Amino acid sequence: MFDPRNQLNPGKIATPAADIPLLKIDQVPTRGQTDRKIPVQVWENYQEAVHCNGNGLCYNWNPNDAMCPSWKATRERTHSPKGRASLMREWLKQLSDRGINPLDESQKVKHASFVLGLPGRISNTLKKRRGEYDFSHQVNESMQACLACKSCVGQCPIKVDVPEFRAKFLELYYGRYLRPVKDYFVGSLETLLPWLAKAPWLYNTLMKPQWVQKLMARYVGMVDSPLLTGISLHQAAKKLSIPYASLETIAKLSADEKSRAVILVQDAFTSYFETQVVIDILTALKKLNFVPLLAPFKPNGKALHVHGFLNAFAKAADVNATYLNGLASAKIPMIGVDPAMTLTYRFEYKKILGDTAPQVLLIQEWLAKQSVHLQQFSSKIKADEFTLLAHCTEKTNALSSIKEWQQIFSALGNKLSVVETGCCGMSGTFGHEAANLETSKTIFALSWQKIVQNPANANRLTATGYSCRSQVKRFEKRELPHPLQILLRQLSE
Repeated sequence: MFDPRNQLNPGKIATPAADIPLLKIDQVPTRGQTDRKIPVQVWENYQEAVHCNGNGLCYNWNPNDAMCPSWKATRERTHSPKGRASLMREWLKQLSDRGINPLDESQKVKHASFVLGLPGRISNTLKKRRGEYDFSHQVNESMQACLACKSCVGQCPIKVDVPEFRAKFLELYYGRYLRPVKDYFVGSLETLLPWLAKAPWLYNTLMKPQWVQKLMARYVGMVDSPLLTGISLHQAAKKLSIPYASLETIAKLSADEKSRAVILVQDAFTSYFETQVVIDILTALKKLNFVPLLAPFKPNGKALHVHGFLNAFAKAADVNATYLNGLASAKIPMIGVDPAMTLTYRFEYKKILGDTAPQVLLIQEWLAKQSVHLQQFSSKIKADEFTLLAHCTEKTNALSSIKEWQQIFSALGNKLSVVETGCCGMSGTFGHEAANLETSKTIFALSWQKIVQNPANANRLTATGYSCRSQVKRFEKRELPHPLQILLRQLSE
């Protein structure tokens, strides 16, 4: 039979049996006809999913390309941007058929009482465990395997944005069903870390034992949770004579100091799990004769968005943006350390805050503009060659920023090569979730593992992303430096 399952071109060219009619070309139903079931307002709100035209660019087999690591690891079409967009479109159509408006449901979830809604979520979850059918479960299975790395956004010609519609879906899904404990653990981490850092020995003592790690994996759903460094960034900044950024502090700077000033915006991961990286970046900036200021830590909210806590994310973003915009009024540039966290201000913040989203640059975006200033230090550095392993979100959504690292190294007499890589497999907390461990290992082995293990790359590699560095540390027991740590080492020799 040409088409025994009637699935290649259903009813168009051939049919497998006489009882299945061969349709005339103008009688074949099109996707557009069924898509019209989705109300216009819903369509516009979920445009990052429904505009997928099925071009299939996300079915990328190249292990050294960032596009959709979950597709590369599983080869399951439902774990690709196209597959997820198709599932979302079908989910929206089914909601429409039942007279349910997801925009109204989103508002209900945002204003609902957690406690009062608990009995309903428990009841629905028990029905789920008994096998009661809900198409949402299939959609959720696909969304849970997404790394939220945003490579689809930067590389899809239609700009399908899986992390965005994934967050919207998770908000509604967990309005009906119980959330896993890991979501609350990850979502609250940014708020808890400043308090936990006051007694890092206690947190580390509790988290380090193997039996605790096993309990965390089984009951919380988290593996290989990182430990706090125990280093006080506050004390280190004080020792380096680096003040906290405030309008009062900035007002005390001379005109010359203000022209060389830059504000470092903290993120939870580097400030508490890679404190030395932040200290080294501040030290390097001082050695390069800049005037760094340290913005007090405030939750960025990235993890809340990833896991669909959209109401909590909006509140965190509003508080953080208000503070950063206050600093921005002093006309001092602001930079962030981790690419994924920093680009949140450019994408997720922008979607809810519009033009009031704070402008926080990637380090290299600001530093590359200081090339003339940097050149005066080139004679003090012994020229060398290095290789950059860029973060997925950074190289797909801020493409020119990778060349800017090369400009910075070149201005100081170095040569920086950029090696083509896929995803490292960590992507925030994805790799730390027990359900994702094997997928995370598979993704790492596709690209990064070979590069890191290559003897020719010894002492040459540098990585911009916190996730990437922690993944290499976890699987290869090696620590890759941040690009500015390399420059600091050269300036200190």
